[in-house]
Amino acid sequence: MAMNWLRGEQFDPCLLSSIQEDLLIMKILRIHDPNHRYKIDARQLLHVVERTMHCISPKFSDPQSNYMNSWNVEVFGLEEKLGYTIKKISHEILCKCHENGDLHEETMMVFETLGPFRWDAKVVLTLAAVVSIYGEFWLLTQLVHRNSLAALTAKLKQMPKELNMLTIQLKALNLLIDTMIEAANLVLDFEGLPLQQQLLDDDTIVVTKSKMYITVYWILRSSISCAYQIADFGTLKDNQVHSNSTTIAAWTLFSLVYKLSGLCNDLKEKLRTCQMQIGRKFPEKIRDLFKMSHFDNQEVLRVLFSLKNDLPLKDSSLEKYYGIQELENKVVILLISKPELFTSEKIFYLVQRMHDHPLHKEIEESYAILWVPIPYSQTWSLTDEINFQFLSNSLPWFSIRHPWSLHSSVVNFIRQEWSNKDEPVMVVLSTDGVVTNLNAIDMVWLWGAKAFPFSTSKEKELWEQENRILELLIDGIDPLLTNLVEEGKHFCIYGSDNISWIKELNDTLKKIKNAGIQLEAVYVGYRNPSKDAENILDISIEDNLSVSLSTTKMKLFWLRLESIKNSVARVEQAAHYSSSLQKVLRLLDACETSNDWMIIGKGLSTDVMILKGREVQECLNLVPGMTEHVVKLGLFSAIRGAMGSPLPVKPCYHNEILPAEEGLLSEETVVCSRCDRPVEKFIVYQCNVTETAEAKQEAKID
Repeated sequence: MAMNWLRGEQFDPCLLSSIQEDLLIMKILRIHDPNHRYKIDARQLLHVVERTMHCISPKFSDPQSNYMNSWNVEVFGLEEKLGYTIKKISHEILCKCHENGDLHEETMMVFETLGPFRWDAKVVLTLAAVVSIYGEFWLLTQLVHRNSLAALTAKLKQMPKELNMLTIQLKALNLLIDTMIEAANLVLDFEGLPLQQQLLDDDTIVVTKSKMYITVYWILRSSISCAYQIADFGTLKDNQVHSNSTTIAAWTLFSLVYKLSGLCNDLKEKLRTCQMQIGRKFPEKIRDLFKMSHFDNQEVLRVLFSLKNDLPLKDSSLEKYYGIQELENKVVILLISKPELFTSEKIFYLVQRMHDHPLHKEIEESYAILWVPIPYSQTWSLTDEINFQFLSNSLPWFSIRHPWSLHSSVVNFIRQEWSNKDEPVMVVLSTDGVVTNLNAIDMVWLWGAKAFPFSTSKEKELWEQENRILELLIDGIDPLLTNLVEEGKHFCIYGSDNISWIKELNDTLKKIKNAGIQLEAVYVGYRNPSKDAENILDISIEDNLSVSLSTTKMKLFWLRLESIKNSVARVEQAAHYSSSLQKVLRLLDACETSNDWMIIGKGLSTDVMILKGREVQECLNLVPGMTEHVVKLGLFSAIRGAMGSPLPVKPCYHNEILPAEEGLLSEETVVCSRCDRPVEKFIVYQCNVTETAEAKQEAKID
């Protein structure tokens, strides 16, 4: 049987003039009718094609992807399975092998079949169809000598017994497929360029697209020629293997290689020009985007995350993919970090502060967290990808589905404008896409969902309102500590890495307990604990004199203390009108300048004592002997009086207005924050009438 694909052609695109080429492009564009619901990850499918060819011939480069599950091709919107679509295309191509039609017309018919698909999907689906045919051929030939089923199937297909006789044909076929894959990669690269219409010069985009259309045509045409050659392997008789027709067929494939190689070089040059223009304009476009006012956050999020993917968001809790429309009218917190994110205890604590917070259900429709992992280097390693896949499949918020596909300009912008070296940051975008906080992570650690909408102005507001220092220090760390606060008990929090100091403190705490004075103690370790931390912890909690915290919870305490330090540094102007903030600053100073320190307080009270070094022992040594004063004045006033710092003869007449919250008015004694004298309590009624109450009042007047 003569090879039926070597028939005369009525149309030879190799001899096209520029006018005829334009006419061909117009015809191709008329057929091109993309259905925007059809979404195929062409890059992943091309990886599968390349991997298949590597298995056929080791000479093909191995596209070993760093990405797990990279052979699972994502498809959305198709009414049929991807495998069926590929099978349908391969079947259509094979049917043409036994007809005496025109190769150009057959190519245009394949274009019609692929009409609903985008350009990148057209070329990759066609390549997948041809390579699946070629893969089946090689699978049988490799198994034919050791598998009876393969041998019988090969017999039914009349496949050649030895491939050594087909060396020249196979070489031409492999080389052509390799060139087609190279051309397909260029098409995918061009289709993946962001904001082409906005960033590319008009002439550049017109010329490059025209070159891409012609390249797509030749990929499809070459795919049909490859399928013809593979089909003819089963029709060759032994005396035809070295015939003129087979030699001509091989050299025809080589001529297609030459044609496609030239197109690749041209398209590569045009693509380089496009990349240079976009590389020059895109960073400026991103910066300008954040200088403009927007109606919503959609344009900002689209440019950052949705230029290459219509469904860039992943919600593992629901096992669904979403577009950026899901974030419309929401405050968006961009959690930017390395792929490993946090230590496990910090991750659990973050979930607790946000997702498990009592306010979460009330505001969950108003904000969203989007994790944007950025690796140390410019490329993703397998370890990076494993960390990302594990965490993104576990966390109860959105993450970028394919963070390795983010445009380099976007990654560089994030690194330069928003990164905090190696530490995670939370950049907050308002509902209209404006950055309202460059790093809200300390707010989240301290106040959790209460910090909504997580802006810098909200941070200042929270510090103005903050007056419960003890609660601020231990919130969310341990239920036992929360109970101490809510029950209004006197307790102290202390830290040290000095074993002898802790033993001495334990002796003093025992004397206080024996004197019948209630004072709970909580040991929180020290910053950057060493291997001796466990031994020190055992000593600190001996005889049940101190509340026992695990080392993990101690780390959370120091995390909160560090967050307080960072947050205070950002809102230092608030120190002028926040007495509680001044106390926090004194605590931070004690922790910074001394390894041994203590803070004493009572429940929800705003009054605390901060001691460091020898002050701790000097203070506590006085407590066992002043039981009567404690009963009469309260622990704080008794300690202050016993410390040898006499109270001023006259009061300073400073007024402090405290919220009438539960438990606050029932305290035995409240002292002045300026002169430390006990203060006299008054009740102040503040007019804060709501609109509803005003309406009722007006109705009564009427």
